[in-house]
Amino acid sequence: MQIRNGHFVCCTSQTSIVVLTRATSILPPLAVALILSSHLLAQEPPSVLPLATTDRIVIRDGALQRTRAIPGVIEDLAGQSVVLRRGGNAVEVFKLHEIESIQFVKSAAYDEGLRQLQQQEWLPAIAALKIAESAEPRAWVVREIQASLAEALRAAGDFEKCIELVEKIYESDPNTRHLNTLPLVWDERLPPQHRFVGKPLDLKSPSLLRQLVAASALLQDPAHEDAAAGVLQTLKTGPRAAIQQLAEAQLWRLRLLHPETIRATETALWMQRVRDFDKRQRSGPEFIIGRVLLAAHDYDNASTSLLWMPLVAPLDPPTTAACTKEAIIALKQSGRIEEAAQLQLLAEPQSIPKP
Repeated sequence: MQIRNGHFVCCTSQTSIVVLTRATSILPPLAVALILSSHLLAQEPPSVLPLATTDRIVIRDGALQRTRAIPGVIEDLAGQSVVLRRGGNAVEVFKLHEIESIQFVKSAAYDEGLRQLQQQEWLPAIAALKIAESAEPRAWVVREIQASLAEALRAAGDFEKCIELVEKIYESDPNTRHLNTLPLVWDERLPPQHRFVGKPLDLKSPSLLRQLVAASALLQDPAHEDAAAGVLQTLKTGPRAAIQQLAEAQLWRLRLLHPETIRATETALWMQRVRDFDKRQRSGPEFIIGRVLLAAHDYDNASTSLLWMPLVAPLDPPTTAACTKEAIIALKQSGRIEEAAQLQLLAEPQSIPKP
């Protein structure tokens, strides 16, 4: 079972995802082709592994450039760590960045929910994942199911239930890596039916997550822009790194709403800063950076940032569609017509509007 797009999926072979970097200022056509190829692999329905009597993690051995399977019982998966009990009751803690894949026994309902989520069948996925959640005894697996369920709820436009579910995950695991499933607004141009519409009262909610989501929604509202920005400034200095990162990137949106204030040096700092973010939390921030670079006619770097969301860590369908549309424009403007056409072909089955 691999971590992919924010949730676990079973697979019988290792799927590689090319991670975009800015080693050069230009994204070569080959890099785009590799990214597109990895995305096609990621869209294949997962195969079901045989049931095992024990859990297993596969870690990378950096020195030998090999992988090593370690059997045991996963006692917890929280934050960025996995707690594994091995033979003789020895307990080891592994960091997620060291782990290639994780395997564990899942219920039929969980398997079915993941399959339907992969096929973008949101309502059936919600029904199956709710069954899986109610029947699962392991707390850490419940959180993983809830994360997939939150993703399906967000995609189906049920933003309130999505927020409530992510709040449950956060309460159980304050360092959760699943804050990327919140229905944050990353593009104020989306029509109201395709994004969360915040309430001013939520800016004073006792829930930090609800404050964050409300501030993201109200940032484009001139009547509440200052209050929303104030909330984001406070959250940016809070105790949780993941919330800090998301609040910081939302403040970049404020600069985008007033393009005359953006300086090239600021954008360069954002590009450097985002490298420290969790990979799955980079989608929204990279979208903002890509929009700024596109406006500045830096089409090569813009395409690199804008490809992150659709090909590495998709968010909700409308936001991902908007980001993909901008990525196609950036590729065309940089002269990469073939790569733009490939991305368009990937976008069309998902009903992403053409630019």
